[in-house]
Amino acid sequence: MDRIPPEILLHISDFLDGAAPSQTRLHDEPRHDMLDDRVLPKLKTASLVCKAWRILALPSLFRHILWRPKMSSLRAFTLNPISLLRFLDDHKLGRGVTSFTLIVDFEDKEANSKRITPVIRTVDLEWLWDQLFSVIDPLRFTMIAPPSTLAAFMSRMLFLDDAWSFGIPYHILSLARATRDPLRGKSSGHHLETHLSDLHISTFEQSAARASQSSWSAAAAGASTSSPSTSTSCTVRSRKAPACPLFTARPWTSLLLNEGSSIKVYKTYEFFLRQPPSMLGALLGCEEYPNDTPLLPPTVTDLNYVAIFPLSSHFETLLRHLPPLDRLFVQLTPRPGNGILQDRDETAHVDLADLWLERNTAYSCIVRELTTDPSALDDAGHGHDHNRSWTALRVFESGDAADQEAWEMAVKFVERESEAWRVEREGVFVKRDADGNTPSPVGSEVDGHAGAAASGQGQLLSV
Repeated sequence: MDRIPPEILLHISDFLDGAAPSQTRLHDEPRHDMLDDRVLPKLKTASLVCKAWRILALPSLFRHILWRPKMSSLRAFTLNPISLLRFLDDHKLGRGVTSFTLIVDFEDKEANSKRITPVIRTVDLEWLWDQLFSVIDPLRFTMIAPPSTLAAFMSRMLFLDDAWSFGIPYHILSLARATRDPLRGKSSGHHLETHLSDLHISTFEQSAARASQSSWSAAAAGASTSSPSTSTSCTVRSRKAPACPLFTARPWTSLLLNEGSSIKVYKTYEFFLRQPPSMLGALLGCEEYPNDTPLLPPTVTDLNYVAIFPLSSHFETLLRHLPPLDRLFVQLTPRPGNGILQDRDETAHVDLADLWLERNTAYSCIVRELTTDPSALDDAGHGHDHNRSWTALRVFESGDAADQEAWEMAVKFVERESEAWRVEREGVFVKRDADGNTPSPVGSEVDGHAGAAASGQGQLLSV
């Protein structure tokens, strides 16, 4: 073995390096252990043979990083990546990191009991993102966290009055891009040696943070009433929403939001009136302060929405406020292998017909938007309650296209109502331009966000 040239050993190690769980499981139902490998990866096993093999395998071993830090508070902010980043920096591994996944198990139960979104100080978040992206330059950054914790990391508010009825433990937010900027150097921000305790916040900033918490709580309370007071509305709207540097840390071109299963809400009375704890409105900037400023950067042209039987009333938020995109991917049912519909505890007291009706309603709304004639829109783009951004869409992909009969029915409807759209492959519609050309090639989403296997349970849609 010692006589084998390093180049050949390196080539052999490439065959031992399989796809990371974070590349293949982002469409699964979010759980805290969803990315755990129950079998030791072959490459990791090979790296234990000797020091030489370890040195050769090291860059590949740390190409996909999963960081699950222990946190005890959001307010005190105990998240510290210094030791991890120092290891990457010492071994010159930072720039080789392809994907970085942050899993936060912590949830502020006190804030949730009061139905308010916890707050992380802006200075702490700026420090965290600056430290991470001064060392790593990933093609994809993913965060898995409870909905309220995810909102706190994004400096946004979450409506929690109905959260109990949904019982969604985790959401996934993933940002991706296809290529790196070869000219990008290390961040000009704080040095790696800078520690969290060196950053101090003034008394004024602490008061502002507490005022922000009060404003968010007031906004959440106002959202649960039919008509919030004018004075509160004016006060909130006059303030500028805090920025979230994560969305501009790199020129992300693709975003995935996985909101998990909403099946539990179907057990409640008048479930269709409930509102889930969701970051969707904050991403699109279509809610009250501080969610009135969109987090989604203009560089994103590929949007992927994944959920398990979301309420159609919630899904329509995406349809009404869709930003200009090239590609939209939607998956609204469980993936193959997910036995949630066979779980008696999950589906107890649930009328399964309600699940498929809500999903069918959501897809009917999509088909309506795809087939709306742009010439029917007025100058403001409001004709037929249609968002003009749909006219810019070139590719629509469904992750729920396993039902052949329903899919063929959808194809016939779209082709009858619109001459612009055609089927590129199963589950994928592409739009012709003015010259009759379609996007080519039509591949999957950046870094494997899309292209997931379609679900096989139930009908696809009714149009």
